[in-house]
Amino acid sequence: MNICKRFLGFILLAGCAISAIARELEVNADAIVSLNGKFQIAYTIEYEPNNPVEAFEPPAFGDHFKVIAGPGQSVARHDINGKVSNSIIFTYYLQALREGVFDIPQASVKMKDGSVIKSKARSMEVLKEEGGSGNAQQQQNAANGDVSADDLFIRMEFSRQSVYKGEPMVLTIKLYTRNVHVVNVSGFKMPTLAGFDMQELKIADPDWKQQKYNNKIYQTYPLARLMLYPLRAGELKMDPVELVATIQVRQQVRSNSMMDMIMGPSIKHINKNLRSSPVSLNIKDFPAGAPATFNGATGNFKLISKIDKTESVANQPVTFAVTVSGSGNFKQIKEPLIVFPENFDKYDPKIAENVKSEVSGGTGSKKFEYVVIPRNAGEFDIPPVEFSYFDVQKGSYVSLKTEPVHLVIERDPNAANSAPISSMPMVTGKKVKHLGNDILFIKTDMPQLSAIGSVFFGSLDFWLIFVAMAVIFSAAVVMRTKSRKNRQNVALMRNKKANKVAVSRLKQSAKFLKTDNRTAFYEEVSRAVWGYIGDKLNMQASELSRDNIQDKLNAQNVPQENVDLLIEVIDNCEYARYAPGGSREGMEEVYRQALLAISNLENLK
Repeated sequence: MNICKRFLGFILLAGCAISAIARELEVNADAIVSLNGKFQIAYTIEYEPNNPVEAFEPPAFGDHFKVIAGPGQSVARHDINGKVSNSIIFTYYLQALREGVFDIPQASVKMKDGSVIKSKARSMEVLKEEGGSGNAQQQQNAANGDVSADDLFIRMEFSRQSVYKGEPMVLTIKLYTRNVHVVNVSGFKMPTLAGFDMQELKIADPDWKQQKYNNKIYQTYPLARLMLYPLRAGELKMDPVELVATIQVRQQVRSNSMMDMIMGPSIKHINKNLRSSPVSLNIKDFPAGAPATFNGATGNFKLISKIDKTESVANQPVTFAVTVSGSGNFKQIKEPLIVFPENFDKYDPKIAENVKSEVSGGTGSKKFEYVVIPRNAGEFDIPPVEFSYFDVQKGSYVSLKTEPVHLVIERDPNAANSAPISSMPMVTGKKVKHLGNDILFIKTDMPQLSAIGSVFFGSLDFWLIFVAMAVIFSAAVVMRTKSRKNRQNVALMRNKKANKVAVSRLKQSAKFLKTDNRTAFYEEVSRAVWGYIGDKLNMQASELSRDNIQDKLNAQNVPQENVDLLIEVIDNCEYARYAPGGSREGMEEVYRQALLAISNLENLK
């Protein structure tokens, strides 16, 4: 009894201790600041109401930084689903006095229960900017709306600019500003992304941050983040990003205006058209010697197979699943080649993909689940399933193989006219290969009879068949010669297939239109149009861009309204994939324009 009481008392004390544990003392400050510039550093801690903060111990800022003000304190109360907690923020305003990279030591707080919570040390870079930071002339120019390309621009930033085909890379599009107050962006036009598989990534913390670029400090804001998987090797050129930035400027005070003297300078908004610089990417091809089971997958994977039962009865379903898991480009993982026994009925696999997109690539699994029905009794083997991928870290191919599966199938006791299982010995799959063909029906129709001594050679039927075969042979030779010439003309073959491919892809986008799948719809329309243009004009993926397309079409004397319609479809698709909202009517209009644009170009030779 005493042991039970002590045990319960220990549980209660442990619960109190856990409830009294405070969370981490978080630090919020810019990683880079300008020399002699003023900045803010804040320490935040969340705690339970019964365990408040008793004392705050600031870090030793040293002689690198001068404390201008602080610590200021602000307290907030949180009530989430009935759970109440408090937080307190200690804020300092500092000035950087020396150039270099410095560590700000830990700060700490002492709680009521006597525990001490410490923050993490922070590293901060103090940068002396070329020409100074925010000098009076720059600020005056910005106030007048005279903004230079060095003070307001957009950039495409790639995690890597040289990767293997199929290897993931992250594109982040950022807005950079210095001494400019941006209030809005519009008319956002993404690059065409021809030659890439794309997946949009969620930006975890979309906020303004300070960043160093060309030895200057900028305020940056992430506009979009994309995971790109290059589909072709070679040098791929990416078109610029375009947008319209609305900036806020103050008009000068008019000396003779009483309203300006009372209310101060008025505010006006000015639109600035921004366009990023184009970027060239080096996409490396896979090395020679790829395994036969390699289909373009890159990353690091595992392969497993699973069957729900290894003993069953004929005509009863069996489930066989193959799962590829790990990290990499799951879009390039195709259905594996599985050789089931000949007398097994196989149905199309159910494909389940559970992939989480991260900055390093996709992580998760892709499962192919088959339902097969053995029709005969016997012992059967499902051979090992093979899968190969390219490991970009090792720079080599990796082949995986599952274990073979042995199945024992009993006779179906419910089959018509079946004998008891005990009266028939077990047979193998090879022995039942020709079952159903060993007993033939008796023929009841009249046979064709011929007179004894008649000869087919030299008869009328013989000569008719001989002439017909000669005509067919001559026609086949002519058609084969013409087909061979056409195949040698790659551009002609691509031109002939262009409309068929485009219509096929637009059919897929029509399915997404019916289900109101907005993102998939615009992706399919964009792929159809870009693929059609590449085939029609015999252009490689690396050559596809708005400017190159316009030049090619103009050189072939295509009417300008047809060119404008095609570019409009491309721009509408790229804008709609990243712009919020949108309606079904807009999707239908884009689909109609795509069909019309392709039809207009069908007269090209």
